[in-house]
Amino acid sequence: MPSNSSAEHRRIAGFDASCVVPRLSTVAITTAGDPENEALKKLMLEAPANPAELRGKRIAIIATDGVEELELTVAHKWFLERGATAHLVSPRRPQLPAKFGVEYPAIRETHILTVRFMENAGWFKIDRFIDQVGVDDYDAIMVPGGGWNPLSLRNDPAVVKFIAAFAATGKTTAAICHGPMVFINAGLLKGRNATSFWDIHQDLRNAGANWSDVPLVVDGNLITSRFIYDLPPFLTAIAAAVLR
Repeated sequence: MPSNSSAEHRRIAGFDASCVVPRLSTVAITTAGDPENEALKKLMLEAPANPAELRGKRIAIIATDGVEELELTVAHKWFLERGATAHLVSPRRPQLPAKFGVEYPAIRETHILTVRFMENAGWFKIDRFIDQVGVDDYDAIMVPGGGWNPLSLRNDPAVVKFIAAFAATGKTTAAICHGPMVFINAGLLKGRNATSFWDIHQDLRNAGANWSDVPLVVDGNLITSRFIYDLPPFLTAIAAAVLR
């Protein structure tokens, strides 16, 4: 594992372009030095102890444009490296009325646009569209955050219907950061214990959740976490749940 020397950090950071909008830096979040940052770095760098741990398990990451990039890419890679099938499941490109004046590039037919806080990041290929999947196709689902992603997902009837139906099966239904906002529209949080990104804690409480400022909350089949650096306990909890 690379050392923690400040010279190495400066060299790594030197490969990034200058920051022109508020963004989440992979270098910064993995080298800040707090225990949460060190745990995230370890998760991203360590090879799996058992590359076949999740073999045969199927996990859907439900996301659309504006998803926080690391919450998608780190989770996707982590599941794949442990032998799981991991699909990005997304709504199709929105068909908006001409009066809105919105244009999409052609790549949006097959990919979604990730973000790093407020900075556009990259395109991630869609594996399945939401209208192509059913609750029997997966052993677990997770909803990552990002400010725009859950706002779009929670207002997509097909997404909300799928998540509600999936949770009703009792199978693992997880969300991190702003992702639990989608659970509000799916009617999953009343009387349930949950956590989330700090900015939306009142939204969850208004929906009837018992909100706590902790890295991980497991309430039956619902698993929630607060932020990117909570990915280590979050992903470990999902794996443990699907292996039970």
